[in-house]
Amino acid sequence: MAQLLSLTPTNLVLGGTSAVDLSSALTPLGSNTGVLFTNNGRVVLAVSLGTTATTATSQIGVTIQGQPVTGVSSGALSVSMINLLGPWPVQFDRTDGSFDVEVDFSQSISVSVALLYIPGAI
Repeated sequence: MAQLLSLTPTNLVLGGTSAVDLSSALTPLGSNTGVLFTNNGRVVLAVSLGTTATTATSQIGVTIQGQPVTGVSSGALSVSMINLLGPWPVQFDRTDGSFDVEVDFSQSISVSVALLYIPGAI
């Protein structure tokens, strides 16, 4: 069973009137093997890697005729930089009514994450 770090989003400010310090928003993954967060279609996951490569797999919450669907892999994320993943459509939400999305990592050494909420501009 995966150990998941539960994330709460950092809100970006509409109109760019306030900057978000992404470095201070990042949280080390530690002994967790993935993250869990509520999906509203307006969140992106920032993944900062040290020198060890990793792959992120977004698990798909829906099933087809009761059978699980294989998660979607990001491929190898770039090391020594911050990668952005998302947003996620509702098909990635868990079917337990939580609207949560799970993203698992192939390794957790020197992986830090932050969830960012992007407000809509209407």
